[in-house]
Amino acid sequence: MTKSIELLDEALETRSASELARQLKTNRSTIATAKMKGRISPALAGNLAIDLGADPLTWIAIAALEGERKSPLLTKLELALDFSNALQKRKSLKNSVVNL
Repeated sequence: MTKSIELLDEALETRSASELARQLKTNRSTIATAKMKGRISPALAGNLAIDLGADPLTWIAIAALEGERKSPLLTKLELALDFSNALQKRKSLKNSVVNL
């Protein structure tokens, strides 16, 4: 499963933490805390996804699941998300090959 912090890292590739915080109308400490914890909140994930042109619902779900304690229920959801992501990548790759 992709980690929510990867979304933040992608956003920080093109702008500073201060600029990103200003753009999202949040504190720079929100960004710093997320980097320190290695995960972001579902609200931040959704807004970053919108900003980056990604699916916000997927990123909100990923961030929410990262906040859960390990359990069989969590494992089942993580496996389902991994499978869903694999199918999406395969479909995208197939469409790319067809369009060539």
